[in-house]
Amino acid sequence: MSDYVDPDYGQRYPVEMEFEWRTDVVPLGIREQVNECWDRPKRHWYIDWAGLSSASRLRLIEMFNRARGRGNTFLWKDRDDYLCTAEAITTDGAAATYQLCKTYYPAETEKWTEDKTAIMPAGVYAPVATHSVDGAQTEVAATPGADEYTLDDATGIMTWSAGNKPSSGVLTVTFQFYYRVRWTFDKFKDSQFAPGWWRMAQSGPHLIEVVT
Repeated sequence: MSDYVDPDYGQRYPVEMEFEWRTDVVPLGIREQVNECWDRPKRHWYIDWAGLSSASRLRLIEMFNRARGRGNTFLWKDRDDYLCTAEAITTDGAAATYQLCKTYYPAETEKWTEDKTAIMPAGVYAPVATHSVDGAQTEVAATPGADEYTLDDATGIMTWSAGNKPSSGVLTVTFQFYYRVRWTFDKFKDSQFAPGWWRMAQSGPHLIEVVT
């Protein structure tokens, strides 16, 4: 399943977030060896679905059943983290393809960069790419197209045409993206607390990021 979810569906406040790292700690006598397994955190979303109208409830059940519980992933817009503004990608003058990415906490020592592989299509938000050499802007592609570049929404890979291949410099890209997620349970349970109003009865995380 790769449906685009209604971007404003269900994100009622409060929304709790978890950032999960994976670390293996191996005892070595009185010492220990710490192995960092991941180079970026995985996200969990706890959404407040404690007050759902009948229409919203049916939409939520549809999403759950289309995904077959935990069986399939789908795309989710985090309305607090869906925009990448002016991400700088170094170009070497030889490559014609570049991966869209976003750097988190760029001013910090422990920053990290994530490849973005579920890009909002141009019909929803047109990406803007600016290429500069030695600080001078030399090319602007306001929207992806065969004459300048093509953008694969499913992989986040930009492929530039031969005549517009970026020379050595910096490619600055602004775009919007989704997260690929799955449910964390296979049984949907809710309760009706007033005529036409429902609350979800699940405990634990509702959505978890799937890194591809």
